[in-house]
Amino acid sequence: MEINEIFKEAIGQESVKRTLSVFIDSYKATNRLPFINLTTQKGGGKTFFARKFREALERPDGTRPPMLEINGKTIKNARAFFEQVYPLWVEHSAFLFIDEGHNIPKDLQEIFLTALNVDKNPVRTVTTEEGTFTFDFSKLSLCMATTNQEKLCEPLRDRLRDISFEDYSGEELYKIFESNLEKKVQIDPATKQEIISVLRGNPRDAVVKAQDVQTYASATKTKVFTKTLWSEFCKAMGINPMGLSNSEIQIVKTLRDRGAMTLNGLCSITGYQKQAIQRDYEQILVRKNLMQIDVKRKLTGEGIAFSQTI
Repeated sequence: MEINEIFKEAIGQESVKRTLSVFIDSYKATNRLPFINLTTQKGGGKTFFARKFREALERPDGTRPPMLEINGKTIKNARAFFEQVYPLWVEHSAFLFIDEGHNIPKDLQEIFLTALNVDKNPVRTVTTEEGTFTFDFSKLSLCMATTNQEKLCEPLRDRLRDISFEDYSGEELYKIFESNLEKKVQIDPATKQEIISVLRGNPRDAVVKAQDVQTYASATKTKVFTKTLWSEFCKAMGINPMGLSNSEIQIVKTLRDRGAMTLNGLCSITGYQKQAIQRDYEQILVRKNLMQIDVKRKLTGEGIAFSQTI
């Protein structure tokens, strides 16, 4: 299966691109899509791929569906969805993209259980407290993006065609970083690994760091970033070793000083909430092979070595 031309400039995620390309070709013939759920970390490129995917969709009559983009956090309840989102979705036969779909309210999840339970007949009618609503999926399409799909009830997850993103390699992240630099800013090849070491594993961070480089280069009239100048840049912009946040550095120091700890113990010592540790801090520490999680949280060999430098 050839990858659709729309993704030619996208770096990484070859499996995602191939799967979406199949759906693009199928849509042109049938005008129907599965209910897609793009799953990856924050900043992993879900919105970028959803927008590109929608751009490539072409109905059998040659028209393209408009995109209706909302954030799951903004939908307070099912009534709000049917008052504010559903009319636009139906009126424009739109491609509905729900970012942070794991945050949609429970009452709407229950309605989606019925609405998305389609077979050969693409039309479903749902009766709620707000009224009776028709979903004609020969005209409508739905794509969600989640970073924590466990917050969706299991039957709803089963109705979604999950497309999980792969981890980006250091090389891919560097290419994203480099592609967002202006030509007048050069990177000394010897600095490449230094840059890769502080990238946090997602495209958004790579783009932000490229923007910071542009800002710093303009302010200091820097044209070529050598290792020395890159070190000065990191100090000036508050970029910690390995790109870790201050909170992540604190967790490493705590595990260094106190040894393996339970999640509750780590929360008690650091003062951080469980959700923040699990959702934000642990992911990057595990991805950079500094921490491992069994029954307890503990530093890896690399983590122990790194902890002696901070």
